[in-house]
Amino acid sequence: MIIAPYFRPLDTAAFTPSKTAAGEARRWLAKVIDRHPCRDDALLLLSEAVTNAAVHTRSTSIEVAVLADGGGELLVKVTDEGSDTIPTAPCHPDDDLTESGRGIRLIRALSSRWGFLEEPPRCTLWFVLSHDPEPGTCPAIPHQTPPPADSAATKTPTPSTPEITAKAG
Repeated sequence: MIIAPYFRPLDTAAFTPSKTAAGEARRWLAKVIDRHPCRDDALLLLSEAVTNAAVHTRSTSIEVAVLADGGGELLVKVTDEGSDTIPTAPCHPDDDLTESGRGIRLIRALSSRWGFLEEPPRCTLWFVLSHDPEPGTCPAIPHQTPPPADSAATKTPTPSTPEITAKAG
């Protein structure tokens, strides 16, 4: 099991990949985090991550976990059964009419940290949202560009990510 030592679990859920999975996941998360200052960003990014898992993987189940730390950060993890590709932003230029390719870009833009872990046959995409002490704000915090897709470092968290370790048992 993957854990982040300074985050406490709030809840977990599993969704069947379908056209309704993202909506179901959003409704679930909205209840779990209720009035958190990063609620809107969390709902948007979860929707994108669940949609990616439903569309781009061979999963029969998509597992979602949400954790929080004492300072108000949220860690959201979306685990699927993997695919032949890794989570990455497409190389094509931005096009307002393109129907896909925005999920990872949104996650990169709105999260303070993000990454993914491959534990074959599963893959976990995770992101952290940090809120500004000023009520009602959840600003995007600039983060490092991930290493190239062919780099082994892409498959593990970068130094700017929360420490995520495997827990025996």
